[in-house]
Amino acid sequence: MPEARANAFPRKRFFLEMFTRDISFEDCILDLIDNSIDSLVRTREINPAAEILRPRSRASDATQLPLISVALNEREILIADNCGGIPLKLLENEVFSFGHGKDARLGQLGAYGIGLKRAMFKLASVFEIQSQTASGGFSAKFNVDDWAANDADLSDWTIPFTRLERNPDLPENGTRIRFTSLREEVRMRLRDGAFMGKLCSGIAGTYSLFLEDSVRVEVNGARVDPQDLPLGSSREITPGQSDFTKGTVKIRIIAALAARKEEEWAYERAGWYVLCNGRVVLSADKSELTGWGEGLPRFHSKYNGFVGVAVFRSPDPLALPWTTTKRGLNRESPVFQSARTEMVVLARPIISFLNDMYRGQLVEEPVERAMAERVTTANVRELALKKPGPARIERPVAVQHTTARVQYDAQLADLERVRRSLRKPKWSPNKLGRYTFEHYLKTECAE
Repeated sequence: MPEARANAFPRKRFFLEMFTRDISFEDCILDLIDNSIDSLVRTREINPAAEILRPRSRASDATQLPLISVALNEREILIADNCGGIPLKLLENEVFSFGHGKDARLGQLGAYGIGLKRAMFKLASVFEIQSQTASGGFSAKFNVDDWAANDADLSDWTIPFTRLERNPDLPENGTRIRFTSLREEVRMRLRDGAFMGKLCSGIAGTYSLFLEDSVRVEVNGARVDPQDLPLGSSREITPGQSDFTKGTVKIRIIAALAARKEEEWAYERAGWYVLCNGRVVLSADKSELTGWGEGLPRFHSKYNGFVGVAVFRSPDPLALPWTTTKRGLNRESPVFQSARTEMVVLARPIISFLNDMYRGQLVEEPVERAMAERVTTANVRELALKKPGPARIERPVAVQHTTARVQYDAQLADLERVRRSLRKPKWSPNKLGRYTFEHYLKTECAE
């Protein structure tokens, strides 16, 4: 019998409904910022895989850095940059395609070729893009819902655009993307008073290395400053480091004690940070994914002083262990599995130090406390210059103890009364006990 053929054409409705289901509004914005950074990487021939950990000085004039501007309101979303623009050839063969062609030069942050498309489908009904490079430009505008309704054959998957001559009145090459007729769920998020702060915090953390000296990002006209990785170091406590290569991926792992900027370490900043080509894809993780409860003890508040960083770098972004949302890790990745084993090994000396520091009921041992207070902020690039090796922890020479632990129980209601009296609502029981003891010494035990 003659061979028959079954229809395996993709359906646009599938992409509109399923393709965007597992990505958030915030992640759509981050994907668009990724594309702008990739334009900068492409036009300036930057190689983040090779350069992201090299020491660089902050720009003397930050206003001279390339700018990515994000403007959001309930009527429209606008992403604009002066990062070099999109070449016409890239538009014709890659920009609107799902995935990359086998001969395409992959972006350093754009791994899967789906970020722009997900944003188009997720955010609005009307999409408009205009871009200009040194040789010319293009513009395209279309209604996503109307485009999805025409689905008879593969020719319906094309998107019309207009070529534009180089506009000498525009001083910079770049791209403008505008979304209008926003989806109802997007407008609801924009009405949420906490949304803008969450978005800015996400940008500050995700692009912390890029925002140091490579690019500026503004949201509704306000500059977003980088949120530094909370690594720390001192003469007594040196972070552990490992540096190895698996296939095309270079991995640098750092396990450290966090710098103690406040009286206590912050729970929300502790844990593992994972970066792929400089983009933070996992932040302050305390789950079994990064070894907690599997090789390391389960995370406990006494480990709030721990911070680890794993940096994966490759010229081929598909070799990196990130997920398609770039907000998680592929735990089945051989690259990540190798790194996870090393992460556990490097973390153990820091965990042991914290166990010694909190031998009982989260009351700090004085020697370890003094050592922790001498730890100062360290930059990941500066640490990466040092030779790999386990964490080095040098305790002072043993001396005769002149202290004893003071420990007693108190009613929670009484502790709350003291907090209100001192106007220190966030003070811990340990801090309250120390303060009240010292207060008694000063007022009742005159020398």
